[in-house]
Amino acid sequence: MFHNAVRALILSVVALVLAVIVPVASAAGSEAAKESSYVLADSIGYGLHLNNLEATLQAKLGGASRISYDGGRSITAPGNQIKLSALQSVEADRDFIAGAGVIIIILGMEQEASFAESQQRLLQKLRSIAPHARYYWVDIAATISTHAAQWSDRNKIIYDNAAKLEYNVISRYKAIFGPGADPLHIVPGQNFPGWGSESGYGGAGNVHGFDGQLSNAIMAAIYKSDARTSCGKAASLRSYVIGDSIAYGLHVDGLASKLQAKFGGFSLISYDGGRSIVSRGSQIEKSALESVELDKDFIAKANVIVIVLGTNLAEPSFDESQQLLMQNLKAIAPLASYFWVDIGATVAAQVESWNARNKIIYENAGKLGYSVISRYKAIFGPKADPLNIKAGADFPNLDTGPAAWAPDNIHGASAELSKAILDAVKAAVCKAGT
Repeated sequence: MFHNAVRALILSVVALVLAVIVPVASAAGSEAAKESSYVLADSIGYGLHLNNLEATLQAKLGGASRISYDGGRSITAPGNQIKLSALQSVEADRDFIAGAGVIIIILGMEQEASFAESQQRLLQKLRSIAPHARYYWVDIAATISTHAAQWSDRNKIIYDNAAKLEYNVISRYKAIFGPGADPLHIVPGQNFPGWGSESGYGGAGNVHGFDGQLSNAIMAAIYKSDARTSCGKAASLRSYVIGDSIAYGLHVDGLASKLQAKFGGFSLISYDGGRSIVSRGSQIEKSALESVELDKDFIAKANVIVIVLGTNLAEPSFDESQQLLMQNLKAIAPLASYFWVDIGATVAAQVESWNARNKIIYENAGKLGYSVISRYKAIFGPKADPLNIKAGADFPNLDTGPAAWAPDNIHGASAELSKAILDAVKAAVCKAGT
């Protein structure tokens, strides 16, 4: 009987413990599925507030949502409503931001001493509070004729810095004017569809409105499906491409966007026309070795690294320079998958040197730990021999490359090379079971 009493007491205690633990565990599991959101904005954010974006975000994400708006403010200067700069609002909302899983930034129309520096400062502060949140930046869509050129320049910074500062861009400009609109070339004074010019800005065009369209674009961006390779494997691979003018052609072809769409992670292309591993080019004026040092924070998180160098014959020893570059890269990103693109140019006077370089590229692949992607075969077909480039052979009737360059049997075929890169990375992902 004593034992039965003890047994009954134990069962009662266990039941009591379970009664406490199970609801807590269920609540924790339910809470884990929720995601809070924070929108940091100027007067455009006020329009989204009036359009009930907070309620839409909360209904979809499950967590609390807050829009911090202040008409006329910038990152560093207060506006005319709550009279706080964006940086000051981040400090004021620190506790809410710390729990946010989604952070959306709508800033850039107002004056900054240096927008690029202010943007970097803002993101550093936000990430110190919410390091694991997903970040989005909304481009500028205002069209006031007197400001359009400046806003186009701001949009270029917003798009150029997306990979480096690790955010996705949501295009308000395209949400208003359609998917073919170019936010890097805002049409001065163009009215929003069906609207007249907005008064009080000293020029034709619009600033506010179309809040429903922007809300829809925000929700679409947040709920964009996870990237998947064609072999059905989920992927979130960050990629870094470093090269010369051939890499500039890949940039113009949109390879960074293609890589991000296919593999989910951010992508950055570092290009400099005319550069080599050791010498500077004519665009950003950095050697490949210097760019690796500049981009080392991004490279350290990269899963895929593609190298497009060798065409410019500026290294005293290409073999030694190649080894030095790979050594520096692998010191930063030892677990990344590496690819080197062979030389596809055919200018007769340099073919002998390019054949010798391709021989080094192929022979060093195993030793230096990279796979070769053949630009030469992408241009001339799978049977073409990159160790025996045909001197003076004209590129087939493919794309001619960036408009700045006439067809010259060096540049062009960027779309074909982009495809070869995407195919090579996909094959590696599927083979590895990533």
